Amino acid sequence: MGWNITATFIKNIGGIEMNLELLESLGFRGFEFIGEADFNIGPEIGETYITNYNGTLIIANADLCWQFAKPKQSQTENRFLEKFPNSEIIQISIGHGLSYCIFQNGEKLRLREAGDEIYQDFGNPLPEEIIARTQELISKENLDEMREDLTEEEVQNQIESEVTYETAFELTKRIFGKRYDEFELSEYKMRGLKFVNESVAMEMDYGKKAEMQFAQ
Repeated sequence: MGWNITATFIKNIGGIEMNLELLESLGFRGFEFIGEADFNIGPEIGETYITNYNGTLIIANADLCWQFAKPKQSQTENRFLEKFPNSEIIQISIGHGLSYCIFQNGEKLRLREAGDEIYQDFGNPLPEEIIARTQELISKENLDEMREDLTEEEVQNQIESEVTYETAFELTKRIFGKRYDEFELSEYKMRGLKFVNESVAMEMDYGKKAEMQFAQ
């Protein structure tokens, strides 16, 4: 199954009120409230979904992850940390991109972004990551086949990408108690609130699409 997960999880927030004012306080810009909807954990660009899963606030937006991956702290990242200074915040992207970012008590502990190579690798390895490295993520037979066509550096990059992918799914256990890809079909049917930034569809430049949704 091809997964598309672009979500940020803020743990232990209790019964926080979910509305447009909450999004704007976190740095979102130009969004309008559409209404209640099935929660989409992998939304289209310009869409945002929010829900409360057993006291964890889940915000799904295709471009929010880039606000946590800048060389300098973005306004949006700062707003998240000001709003939830004592919370564990977990950002996961699987699909269009592959990354995870972890904050605890206002501090960024880990940021890892992978693709054809490791684009970002900040902080110390997470427990989930250490365990992933002990597993056979690519079979010996497949590795041998890869080495027939790829350089050793390219093979290692593939291995690191698999480690990142596996770790990202393992991190979902911190929220759901089990991996998101181990859910029963009925468990994916969560409800939430949908918001849309309509001006995003008018913009042709992808970089501008990603930035215009957030405070700069």
